[in-house]
Amino acid sequence: MEKPEHARFDGGLALEKLLIFKIGGRILDQPAELEAFLEGFSQIAGRKILVHGGGIFADDLARKLDIPIHMHEGRRITSAPMRDLVTMVYGGLLNKQVVSRLQACGCDAIGLSGADGALLKAERRQPEPIDYGFVGDIVEVRRDLLEMFLDRGMTPVLAPLSWEAGSGILNSNADGVACRITEAFSATYETYLFYCFDKPGVLLDVDNPDSLLAELDRPQYESLRSQKLVKDGMLPKLDSCFRARTLGAHKVLLASPVQSLKYAAGEPYRGTLIH
Repeated sequence: MEKPEHARFDGGLALEKLLIFKIGGRILDQPAELEAFLEGFSQIAGRKILVHGGGIFADDLARKLDIPIHMHEGRRITSAPMRDLVTMVYGGLLNKQVVSRLQACGCDAIGLSGADGALLKAERRQPEPIDYGFVGDIVEVRRDLLEMFLDRGMTPVLAPLSWEAGSGILNSNADGVACRITEAFSATYETYLFYCFDKPGVLLDVDNPDSLLAELDRPQYESLRSQKLVKDGMLPKLDSCFRARTLGAHKVLLASPVQSLKYAAGEPYRGTLIH
């Protein structure tokens, strides 16, 4: 099985590795699995960044507060009340819980949203053909700010909230956030992007773990999409995967948290590598 290379050479110079992990709400909702991942993540040497989602928590609270939930092809339509809710859930509760647990594991982490230091500048998505409400497409990552924390040996933990001067805080897809951060660093780092979720990787049959695709390229993806073998939340995830590869990511892997950590450690793993 393929193992991560330790460095590639660019112009005769070895590039330092940077690992970007994204974890979703279903992982955050499993205390034992989350704890195991955070412990393993804390033990990874070198520079790393963690991006988290939390849609399952946002949905649960929205139902309790009678705030309507609207989705389109796996992407959240964000009303004004929903924006307030995700700001509280993503930027507050979940972000600080993850940071607290990482600190307890010995990882010096700092929690950030896109509004902090204008870290993730965005443009509010145009209302045509679908009005997504207060959703932001990231146009700039303040790499210098993230680099400052990395230089100090800290691990940034990012909530999927972006910022625009005119609109304020905007909701952004966490997979897209991880992709844009990877893009921002890929010119000067050997970047590895890990999408950790509750499946072994891309499955031809979602109910059969043995249908795992070890590798996936864009023509295969387009074929699977046309056959509706991949749909809903997998669409923005895979779109982000291929964008990251196109924009310079050295490797992109979709796998469970445990298998992602194995790949990062150079151990045998199961997952889907994106080509």
